[in-house]
Amino acid sequence: MQPHSDIVTVTLNPAIDRTIMLTRFLTGSVNRSDGLQSQPGGKGVNVSRMLAGYGLASTVTGFLGKENPRPFREFLENPLIHDEFVWTEGETRVGIKIIDQSKCETTDINFPGLAPSSSDLRKCAEQLRRLARPGRWFVIAGSVPPGVGPDFLLELLALIKNGGGKIAVDTSGWPLQTAIETGVDLVKPNHHELAAYLGRDLPDLASRVAAAVELQARKVPHVIVSLGGDGAIFITPGHALMTAAPPARVASTVGAGDSLLAGYLAGLTTGLSPEACAKLATVFAWCALEDVRRQLPAFEEIEKRVLSIRTRQI
Repeated sequence: MQPHSDIVTVTLNPAIDRTIMLTRFLTGSVNRSDGLQSQPGGKGVNVSRMLAGYGLASTVTGFLGKENPRPFREFLENPLIHDEFVWTEGETRVGIKIIDQSKCETTDINFPGLAPSSSDLRKCAEQLRRLARPGRWFVIAGSVPPGVGPDFLLELLALIKNGGGKIAVDTSGWPLQTAIETGVDLVKPNHHELAAYLGRDLPDLASRVAAAVELQARKVPHVIVSLGGDGAIFITPGHALMTAAPPARVASTVGAGDSLLAGYLAGLTTGLSPEACAKLATVFAWCALEDVRRQLPAFEEIEKRVLSIRTRQI
């Protein structure tokens, strides 16, 4: 029997991530790889992977290509992950991640992805209608595939809200703007994405905190802003917190923001305080930074790291 699932992750444009490790990345030259890691990716997929590593079940949906299912097979066999993907004609896109180990830098090369048919879109919408229920969290994360516009996103948001679900969004550009203006419960932009939404520069910490507080007060109950090496901002009703970036041995930055959101939702759905949610979120991101597979360590190590995280009021 499928484990009970309170979180649904919606990845409309998943990818097979191929991570190439190089001692030093030289553009315009021949590079020899030190290693290659291939695994299922996409923001919602990453959230579900981290939740499963913490022992929490989730349902995954979105669009996957029928012609290259193998990389997702092991992921979907996890008993804590319930497969509700719509399988479409063609291949799931591939994303290339190039890690320059000398600089701790990651270069992303992302492809557009499959264009779902009208029938695929109807199937996805019907699944969300069926899955929506009061209080259940839905994570809509990542880019949208070719041919998917605001009307379809608005339809999905309405289906979830009409079913009483709560919506967390981790995206950018027009999908982020559409979600915020329509009304969602949580957003997790980075400071660049927040600046783009607001249409103004956010050059320092003070301006980023003020922008997050403004967005929370006007639009969204929970606002998380990832600041990369400067940590993260957590603005919720009655609380405004910040965590510093932990002393991570960075293997890859891919999926760190997704893991931040996964940790926050793990805390929120298990009844933790806002401060404890912020700490757990920071630890999830920390663990993702240190493992290109985006996996959590043993529970004891997670708890040890949580104790080392400090929050401050902002």
